[in-house]
Amino acid sequence: MRNLIANCIITPCVESAIFGCPVRLLELDSARRKVIVIEYAFSSKKPWVEDLDPILSELDSAVLCISPEQVPDFLVRDDDEISEKELDLREKRWNLVRELVEGRTVGELLAGGCFGSRINAHASAVGVDRKQIYRLLFRFWSMGQVKNAFLNNSTNWGKAKNRSITPGKQLGRPPKYLGVVYEDRAIMLGEKERSAIRIAYDRFASGKCGTVRDAWDWMLRKFYTKILPGGELGEIARGTYPTISQFKYHGKKLFDDIYVLKGRRGSIRWNKDYRALTGSASDGVFGPCHRFEIDSTIADVYLVHRINRNWLIGRPVIYVVVDNYSRMIVGIHIGLEGPSWNGARHALFNAYTSKQEFCKRYNVEISEDEWPCHHLPFELSADRAELLSEAGETMSNTLGTILKIAPPFRPDWKSIVESRFRLINEGLDLKFYPGGVDARRLERGDRDYELDAILDIDQFTEMVILAVLNHNKNLRLPHLLTEQMIADEVSPTPLGIWRWAMEHSPINARTKGAEELKIALLPSREVPIKRGGIYFQGLYFTCEILQREQWAENSHNGSTRYVRVWYDPNCVDSAWVKVGAEFHPLTLVPHMAHKFSGYRLEEILDVLNITKQVSPDESFHATQDRVKLQQRGEEIIAEATKMKKQAGKPPSKAKFKADKRINRQAELAVDRARDSVELKVIHSGSTGSSESLREPVALEKGELSSRGRSFLKLVTGESKGSGHE
Repeated sequence: MRNLIANCIITPCVESAIFGCPVRLLELDSARRKVIVIEYAFSSKKPWVEDLDPILSELDSAVLCISPEQVPDFLVRDDDEISEKELDLREKRWNLVRELVEGRTVGELLAGGCFGSRINAHASAVGVDRKQIYRLLFRFWSMGQVKNAFLNNSTNWGKAKNRSITPGKQLGRPPKYLGVVYEDRAIMLGEKERSAIRIAYDRFASGKCGTVRDAWDWMLRKFYTKILPGGELGEIARGTYPTISQFKYHGKKLFDDIYVLKGRRGSIRWNKDYRALTGSASDGVFGPCHRFEIDSTIADVYLVHRINRNWLIGRPVIYVVVDNYSRMIVGIHIGLEGPSWNGARHALFNAYTSKQEFCKRYNVEISEDEWPCHHLPFELSADRAELLSEAGETMSNTLGTILKIAPPFRPDWKSIVESRFRLINEGLDLKFYPGGVDARRLERGDRDYELDAILDIDQFTEMVILAVLNHNKNLRLPHLLTEQMIADEVSPTPLGIWRWAMEHSPINARTKGAEELKIALLPSREVPIKRGGIYFQGLYFTCEILQREQWAENSHNGSTRYVRVWYDPNCVDSAWVKVGAEFHPLTLVPHMAHKFSGYRLEEILDVLNITKQVSPDESFHATQDRVKLQQRGEEIIAEATKMKKQAGKPPSKAKFKADKRINRQAELAVDRARDSVELKVIHSGSTGSSESLREPVALEKGELSSRGRSFLKLVTGESKGSGHE
């Protein structure tokens, strides 16, 4: 019957001929077409009887409506929230009217016109005034006939919003200094002072100043500093401004704690660390390989170079790929390049391929069951730095993966992978390793942790692999278990959940061939073919097809030929050249393989760049040697020019050139004789020949040396021969 039931609230929507205020329906008599109603108020009047049909008519015409009850706050309280004193008062009031309402309806109490006499008799029996019984009874009916109706209505308790204060009256306890009351008192705050406090405290709440006192000082400077006639700022008038206590008190009333926290911490930290979490990171994920998350961070440890361990290379970058459903770490990459697509692609290639060969490269032997992750996800969530690029879009199109790029400064959008970094750091305890970075700032006088670095990038990668295997095998995640997992006694670890879900998940995990993954993920570059082989990053590579089809010969003797090389920077031995649909592996030429095989491309490039560099000292000495060379050359030329002038000019140019061959033979004979003498000295040792020892003496006396005598004899003999001819 138009949803008319006992205790419902009937409210006039427009001016009604029946009710002028909301009423509560206490009793409905369908047979007699009568209703009993009472005013819906805490202090109401006596209930009365109304005809049912007019009420139904106004309900049909929307003059009246049945509205939901707005229960007062004081009624919706548990007994634990009510004080003992108030509970006793409620029981006392209830006992005063209990005999009237228990086992009786409202109609029975009002019937026969005996309501007043019944109340008088009951009031006399319990020993209270009848007016008190009326008030309690009407409150009980109006408030829904519940026991809590006898509680005090404390909804509007407290001071009024606008307090009336006598002008000139000082509020609060008088302040004292050393036991003596002093005159400076807190001023009475008006609308002007509250407005100044609101403006100044907002600077603190929004993070525009450091402390509350800074905001208070700013308020005094802006609003309570005198302006001198020249427009300059003067001093603050004593006793005319709110105290710091008033500023704090009213500031906290104007700005709630959440507003201040959000403003002081900033929206980025608020969204990451403080906002309410209304869901789970796994919402909407139906199984393993549904969504992967990838991110990178800088490790808290310094590394050294593998080739020269006295070269500090800084802190490495860790890339992690994690499965959202099982929390399984499915791929990693340790590199030296910051957050970018170039680093992320290697982590994805590792996630999509088998891990046995990868682990074996770093001296970790595992079976396929220990890290059974070589599948492609349907969705990939990442930061803009990692995948927001044309190469990332190409990868998405090639492998059929949906990219989900998180907004800037929202790491909470991929919280699973963010928490993996913390778990890996905790598992490794990097800050206690040599070269590890402690969370605290370096204290003055402490040893610089960069000087303690001893790990190279391969050793650190091995440690990270072991930490990942431990994470996948032993991290306890009981909250991820479903009802069916519990029934099947699945181990609540990432590895246990992954194995079970791969067999029971509605999602069919996908895999791709090595060729497709290389094209989609590995970096490539067009490089020339030179005489020594395929020239890439300062290195020469060769392969079987290059030798068979004579690529080097054709490129060297004709126009230079170029090929595209796909490579894995983690190992210089992992490089391929694509011919048709087939990838051919490349190997370093023997003389370079002996030096660089097994190293990362980054390490080799470091070595090549460093060895090409010239130190300032070497550069200076080389410059000095070149200058000395030129200087000595000029001196020799000058000396030779002088000697030539002393010898005089030849009779003719023809005469000068005529005896060229004879002169050459004479000089050759002298050189041979000199070399012969030097060999004799070497063979005879320290004793030497008497002739060689006496030569300097002969020269001092003006005699010819053996070389001079030989030269003179040769010239004289040849001259005689020439004269005979």
